[in-house]
Amino acid sequence: MDVGSPELRKHLLRIIELALFRHENLHQLPTLPEMDELLTQARDATLLQQKLPIEGQSLTATMDEVFESILPSLTNAAGPKWFGLVTGGVTPAALLGDWLTPLYDSNLIVHLPEESIATVLEQHALDMVLDLCDLPRDRFVGKTLTTGASASNVLALAQGRQWVCATRWNIDSAEDGMCGKVVKVLGVKVHASILKAMSVVGLGRKNYIEVSQEGSILAWDLEKLEALLKEYKETDTTGAIVVASFGEVNTGAFVSDIPRVRELCDKYQAWLHIDAAFGMYARASKAYAHLSPHLELADSITSDGHKWLNVPYDCGLYYTRHLDVSLQVFGGIKAAYLETNATADSIPNPMSTNIESSRRFRALPLYMSLKTYGAEGYTKMIESNCLFAKKLADWLQQHPLYELITPCHLNIVLFRGAGERWVGRARHQELIRALKATGDIYVTATEWNGQEAIRAAISNWRTDFERDFEVVTNALEKAVQ
Repeated sequence: MDVGSPELRKHLLRIIELALFRHENLHQLPTLPEMDELLTQARDATLLQQKLPIEGQSLTATMDEVFESILPSLTNAAGPKWFGLVTGGVTPAALLGDWLTPLYDSNLIVHLPEESIATVLEQHALDMVLDLCDLPRDRFVGKTLTTGASASNVLALAQGRQWVCATRWNIDSAEDGMCGKVVKVLGVKVHASILKAMSVVGLGRKNYIEVSQEGSILAWDLEKLEALLKEYKETDTTGAIVVASFGEVNTGAFVSDIPRVRELCDKYQAWLHIDAAFGMYARASKAYAHLSPHLELADSITSDGHKWLNVPYDCGLYYTRHLDVSLQVFGGIKAAYLETNATADSIPNPMSTNIESSRRFRALPLYMSLKTYGAEGYTKMIESNCLFAKKLADWLQQHPLYELITPCHLNIVLFRGAGERWVGRARHQELIRALKATGDIYVTATEWNGQEAIRAAISNWRTDFERDFEVVTNALEKAVQ
């Protein structure tokens, strides 16, 4: 295989030219590529039927194919009008960091401080996120980067299971399993990834119990919570992990009463996990920090860098007060060739605090973005996104053909088409297709209280009120005409 230095140089410059074009013009590009449905199906069928070639083709031929057929068929999810999921963009600093990462192709599996700074930099980047969110570094001594909030929630429930089994029954579940015990998960409208994590770590999805006040957006039924925790403690066969949401995925709402929940967890020996995938960053702004008080009371916290920190996919964050429990769960098996001379008070090997052994140097783009924009830069980004969301919610509330379903708490707007015209799943999907077809807004379908809904999550650093708001509202207007 010979890619050749001149050929490689030519294509690197080609990529740089594309990057510069997108940096300057992404705000004008449509959110979705223009693709005919029948032609797309034919293209996909042809592509899937192709077998691996016996002889490879030139790098130039491959690059031409990618530029002509693949890239034009991708979404522009990094753009300022993409409001699907909770998707950030990629800051210029993070982009450069992500380009540098594969040049060195570091595998952050063990801590080798005399050979590489990579593990030290990862811990430093994670600490700077704590600084941004006004959380104490010395409290969350266990921290790691994952593939995303789903993986971080797996870490949380695995550690919660270990801690509860050890505290309640002196059982080492990582070594011996559950030994006939059951650990329930109690929460309020938790994210689907919590249920997935329950399945992965062996708790079982059916052991999730909803503990919300009837009719509320995101409030605990504290009497029910205490009654369940008390019952579990008295039976001596059941333990509990309590999960709170900071930034519920449909509404952006936050649970309250965390100090009381913490008291109940301490009293009945339950683990408290807070899923703050994007809500954690409200603490970076004085205007919104009041929404997320007492986050520091959690035993573990999940967040995402590829959401409001605007670094590339994938970059999940996980913090815990209990590094010892993390090491019990993930550090129990070691291969001889992975042993290091690290001292007991040094940074733990990443493979001993995480699911992954092989893992890329995710910390570099995160570090570069944090250093480049600092606390002030990220605060301005967050407040700008929240202003856009609030103005969008106000606009929808006043529009006769749209219905704002819940107040805008942070950066998510939940709405639907108003009136009989959009009633029913088919008509609801028709409205979403019409919105996407404008090319000037991307939103996703959801459900709220058993009814169809639409959600727009504004979390991209490029989203500019002066430039983009009129474009977005024109698209909303056009879709219902």
